[in-house]
Amino acid sequence: MPLLLTLFVVILILAGLMIAIAAGLASIIGGWIIFGDPFGELVPKMVARFAIDRIDNFLLLAIPFFIFAGRLMNSGGVTVRLFDFVAALAQPFRGGLGHANIMASFIFAGMSGSATADVVGLGAVEMKAMRSNKYPEDFSAGVTAASSLLGPCLPPSIVLIAYAVQAEQSVATLFLAAIVPGILLAMCFMAWVAIEARRRNLPRGSLPPAKELGRKAVHAFLPMMTPGIILAGIYGGIFTPTEAAAVAVLYALFLTLVVYREIGWRELMDELKGTVLDTATLMFIIAMTSAFGVIMLRLGLPQALAELVVSISNAPVVIMFLFFGIWAVVGCFMAQTPAIIILTPILLPIAERVGIDLVHFGIVMAMSLTLGLLTPPVGMVLYALQKVAHVRIGTLFRVAIPYVLITATFLCVLILVPDLVTSLPYTFGFR
Repeated sequence: MPLLLTLFVVILILAGLMIAIAAGLASIIGGWIIFGDPFGELVPKMVARFAIDRIDNFLLLAIPFFIFAGRLMNSGGVTVRLFDFVAALAQPFRGGLGHANIMASFIFAGMSGSATADVVGLGAVEMKAMRSNKYPEDFSAGVTAASSLLGPCLPPSIVLIAYAVQAEQSVATLFLAAIVPGILLAMCFMAWVAIEARRRNLPRGSLPPAKELGRKAVHAFLPMMTPGIILAGIYGGIFTPTEAAAVAVLYALFLTLVVYREIGWRELMDELKGTVLDTATLMFIIAMTSAFGVIMLRLGLPQALAELVVSISNAPVVIMFLFFGIWAVVGCFMAQTPAIIILTPILLPIAERVGIDLVHFGIVMAMSLTLGLLTPPVGMVLYALQKVAHVRIGTLFRVAIPYVLITATFLCVLILVPDLVTSLPYTFGFR
């Protein structure tokens, strides 16, 4: 029965129903199976209680703060100044704007934690710059789409916050564990850009005059401090991850309203309204998918799945590769955050049973689900990029293929070498 309910949710989502509604309907049906009384008040009340219990968590306050900070950075001219500086630094390299694209997204990831925020704001700036410098359209679109994947892979990743809530893990530990994999993934993307730049004979420039480079550096200095402020505050014990999100908002307000003054109170209210709508949508999804996860637990799906998986193998590496296959497929049909919330309570008991490190488990799961951002039928990043860059969706799916393969290969390495994830937290005493 749990598998049938899961299949029911997948069918509803593929039919175009909202993820939250599909999960809520399945939760009601599951509640009828568990509690009976299909025409009484017990089941709706229990489902509502499961949903509210999961979102009643202080850590989740970080999500709207980071969403608001990312929106402010995009609308307040921060992303433009950031890209101008890294583009100037990358000019001496062949295909320099491709490298700048990845470098800028890497830095912006430390401000927003969201792939969508990256591609909607910074992606538009990157595509405009690459077009004006006569870069091939397919090359520009591919690297812009791929670089946005760094958002959910690096702190302060919204996806990792959702996993921390579900798995009862330390957000600070997960953020620290994500740094090395995030850096290595960015380096893999840049290696592919270098190969493509040489193959296509893309232009190579030179550093601008020292005075101009210094001016760009001054303009980008304050935005580039954002990730450092967040991480230094968390690991210095100055504030919690949730408080760090609030600090990020205050810093973004300072940059956009006081330093650069590119938005007024009207634009600020628009961004606040957008944040409220984004947060309400996301929290509704979290609430309903959390309720569905609890129903699956009550119906015994984790236990049944654990027996099935362990009957195949009890080797942690083999189990992780099985999980990777599940995450890669699920990511094609479901956004990252609801997928994390549904799958974590189902798969976590199996990981614990075979001795998989839960930090390693969480980082690989979060990064595996990012593949779905570049693949049909969901491909959220590609559809967002289509809107801001006006590139055909078929072209976007095609140019994303190399980066999907690079990310998948990198994840296989990450599964085989857990130390790439766990070494930093162990070194600093977080494990």
